[in-house]
Amino acid sequence: MKKFCFLLFTLSLSFLHCQGSENELSFQPDAAPESHILYLMHIGETAKALQEYQNYHTQTQSHDFELIEKIATILLDQGWKSDDPEIQLLTLFGAGISANEKTLYILEEGTNCSQPELQLIALNLLSRYQNDHADVCLHRAMSSNHLLIRLEAAFQLAENKDPRALGQIEALMAKVDEDLWTLFAELYALVGTPQAKKNLRKLLTHDDEAVRIAAILSIAENEHDDFLPVIRRLSSHHGPAQQEACATALGHLKDQSSCSLLTGLLKSPHQNVQVAALKALYKLGRVEFKEKMELLAKKNDLCAIASLGLMKGSEDVLAALLTSSNPHVQLNAAFALLELGDSRCLPIIYRVLLRNASDIAFLKSHSQGESLTYLRAVPCAKQNLKDTPLALEISLHIREAALLHAMELPEKDFLALADALFESQQNDLVPTLASLLENHPTQAAITLLKKHQQKAGAPLIRNYCNLVLYRLKQPGPYGDNLRQWVAHQQNIDLIRFRPTLPLDLRDKTSAFQLTPQETSRLLIEAFESFVSTQDDKGVDTLISIIKTGNSKNKYALIGLLMRAIQ
Repeated sequence: MKKFCFLLFTLSLSFLHCQGSENELSFQPDAAPESHILYLMHIGETAKALQEYQNYHTQTQSHDFELIEKIATILLDQGWKSDDPEIQLLTLFGAGISANEKTLYILEEGTNCSQPELQLIALNLLSRYQNDHADVCLHRAMSSNHLLIRLEAAFQLAENKDPRALGQIEALMAKVDEDLWTLFAELYALVGTPQAKKNLRKLLTHDDEAVRIAAILSIAENEHDDFLPVIRRLSSHHGPAQQEACATALGHLKDQSSCSLLTGLLKSPHQNVQVAALKALYKLGRVEFKEKMELLAKKNDLCAIASLGLMKGSEDVLAALLTSSNPHVQLNAAFALLELGDSRCLPIIYRVLLRNASDIAFLKSHSQGESLTYLRAVPCAKQNLKDTPLALEISLHIREAALLHAMELPEKDFLALADALFESQQNDLVPTLASLLENHPTQAAITLLKKHQQKAGAPLIRNYCNLVLYRLKQPGPYGDNLRQWVAHQQNIDLIRFRPTLPLDLRDKTSAFQLTPQETSRLLIEAFESFVSTQDDKGVDTLISIIKTGNSKNKYALIGLLMRAIQ
């Protein structure tokens, strides 16, 4: 009997759907508004359903949060079942940003989809929940056919200190070529259990020097000072790359008993070993060795120049290097001065942060022992890096990091730089700059935001300034301006995301995550602000854009709406 009733109900819905708009309208008076809205959602008439909801809201003068949640879950379910990869990506983003456990199944299914990129994104979004669902999916991902997926899942398990992480990592390591074993040193160091440390000890004696170096540096980064006797012993080996890594590790682990050993390494014929030893001695409080580092820097050693960024009192030496004819020397001296908060770096930093016709990218290079880094400029980047598409994203990360350091300069210098970035419309840096100004809302910063809030011909800058002033609750038309801009984004292009860096290209400050590009990010941040301030007008605008805007964007934006009602 129950099966018969269900079949009858299904046939009735199909009949009504086939009758067209006239019968659809005749259905409404006989059913509760909520039921009709959900019916429209189930048959794919999202715009009509949302219009009905807006009418319902007008009549009741209040939002029905339970109904909104049902609308959102239906739409996200439809998006995930789509065959369009762009819709699936936006649905994953919407499910993740909703922070609603009713969307967890989408993220879980995402870890099993056929596209590795979507699997990686689903894994990352799911791991933020840190619950049993996430753990099960991470373990399931360890049987993926794609090595990148398994490595990412292993990294998440290790970082979360999952009790079964070690077994999964050992099983994966047994299946890959030894050329990849350098990646496993960090995983064992993250897990940090006695058995994981036992595996690390084996890597420290591996025949491949690159594996040993990876183990040494991972031990240092994860503060495993119980390995100090082994690292001291390894530092006596004659390979300069390994000696450099050991010196760096001894300094990082604050091993005071290694000062004489490090002093001995200063006699090495290899400058990278000397730089690493000097840097370690300085960290151990032997500030008198700064002068020796300055001597190496004056010889244009790029690793030495970059290392002076940690050493107070070296500002004048670095400032003198700014006049070098070598552009790489200038670049590294400027960044070192920036780390020290010295405004003499600004002429070079302006050239790094302000785009120009020369099309220059900035990348990090590593020393032979992988423990020292310096910057290099790559001219004609679009041509020279055409086979390395992620390089431009890495360059943007470096420029964003420089902007963060610039916050430590005197306020007048930082605000002058911010003003120049706004004036020259450096759109790729505007989101980071707006965030910095919001987090340091001095009167001078607010004045600068108000100045560029009226900037003609630069809608992105103008509206980011509106956004920050609205968030800071400054009196003025900023909320209205922002809502007006958002309302005009009905037909905005598809929400786009910046490239995500794989495990081996990330540094400690960058995670694998979806970061929207400039305009997309502004749109999403504007809605997030409306949500967090419970701005009914902003929420109404969000519903309108979901209803009439780009048909693919709705799968991302509905996640924001879902979060708004929690």
